[in-house]
Amino acid sequence: MVSHQSQFSWSASSESRLTAPQLYCYHNEIAPLRVVKHHGPNMGKRFYGCVHWLTCGFFKWADESNEIRDLQLVIMEKNVTIAELEYETDILKAKVTSLKKKLAKRQDMVDELSIEYNERMLQMDAVFANKRMTYALIMSWEGMAVKYLEGWYFGYDMKFEA
Repeated sequence: MVSHQSQFSWSASSESRLTAPQLYCYHNEIAPLRVVKHHGPNMGKRFYGCVHWLTCGFFKWADESNEIRDLQLVIMEKNVTIAELEYETDILKAKVTSLKKKLAKRQDMVDELSIEYNERMLQMDAVFANKRMTYALIMSWEGMAVKYLEGWYFGYDMKFEA
């Protein structure tokens, strides 16, 4: 069985970890919560200071940390939003690339169909030209045949000139 004293000390230490806000220093590392140990007016006062004090220089009193923590949370939320938008942008870029490929394929198909259409139209023009010529030839033969028959029927000889 766990003693009452050990439960109390555990809950107090875990509670302090939960309530103490985390601040990030200037080079984006967690700045630990510290206590002033030197004798003087600030002795016992809590502050956040970077582990790399000489290179970073981050320092904030714990009672000033709420504003800073709030601003850091806003920054973190903005960073998440930026990351989400960048992800969506990448997805949209991939879709655009895919659609451009489909468009290029469809354009190739249109070009091929256009060529085939033009070839068929030329073939149809040739067929219709042949039919017109055949019709004209038949009509001219028919006219000559009528004249020949008229001549035979009425008794005069038809001479065809070429």
